[in-house]
Amino acid sequence: MSLSFSQFAVRCSAQLEADGRFATARLYRNALKSFTNYIRRSEVQFTDLTRKRLVAYERDLRYHNYCPNTISTYMRMLRAIYNKGVDAGYARFVFRLFHDVYTGIDISRRRALDAKDLKTLLCANIEQPALKRTQKIAASLYSLCGMSFVDFMNINFSSVNSGVLTYNRHKTGTSISISVMKKTMKIVNDLNMPRSDMRTAEGYRRYQSRLRYFNSCISRLAAALGITRRVSSYTLRHSWATAALRNHVPVELISAALGHRSIRTTQIYLGGFSAAEIGAVNSKICRYLVAV
Repeated sequence: MSLSFSQFAVRCSAQLEADGRFATARLYRNALKSFTNYIRRSEVQFTDLTRKRLVAYERDLRYHNYCPNTISTYMRMLRAIYNKGVDAGYARFVFRLFHDVYTGIDISRRRALDAKDLKTLLCANIEQPALKRTQKIAASLYSLCGMSFVDFMNINFSSVNSGVLTYNRHKTGTSISISVMKKTMKIVNDLNMPRSDMRTAEGYRRYQSRLRYFNSCISRLAAALGITRRVSSYTLRHSWATAALRNHVPVELISAALGHRSIRTTQIYLGGFSAAEIGAVNSKICRYLVAV
């Protein structure tokens, strides 16, 4: 039996959902929808994926101002479906089919806040109850070594033993052990966050709804406090990693705290250094050379 690319992509998405991998299934569907809209046909065939068409598709996405990471995500999802189709015998293997399109990670986009804006976001006085609660959640995420929102929503904090929290990251399954300050534990307990069972479709939908609401609230919080940078749940994670680096914490330790499988992933999180910071270091090194 022969399947089109669209039919096979839907089958792959359904299998991912059956395995509890709802986020990846959603990415598959979004990539398929985007490419389907581009070719302006309801059904995509495997033969529609050619090097020339993929390059033109990337050019069209850039023309419509899609950011590099979104373009990369679409391309990587299409490639994953295509490779599965080849393995299943539904498509002919084409050497370096995705070679000419962007499938990397754009590290030029800085998500970390500087120290001043970060302190304002987490510590400034705010009166609105909803935004005050959002600020407490944000402070907790930051205090828990830049914990991701999905982990914060699913961790059982009653498992903290002698001030140490051990948990497995939802995204990678990596085991993490971190020390939790008493102040942070009090805030977390007071928040009484509802948990979502991410193994079910309903639990995943609830989590997505809560994530959207939190990101909306934290954007409103930032605006209310005069912060012009775009802020989301990931801002806190990137900001923690960048602050740790600026306090001379080894990248290996930052990587372990974030639960990354490789230091390369951690380096993507770390904000770049300004020209002034690099210049100050260079002056110090040059003075050392003259003194020798």
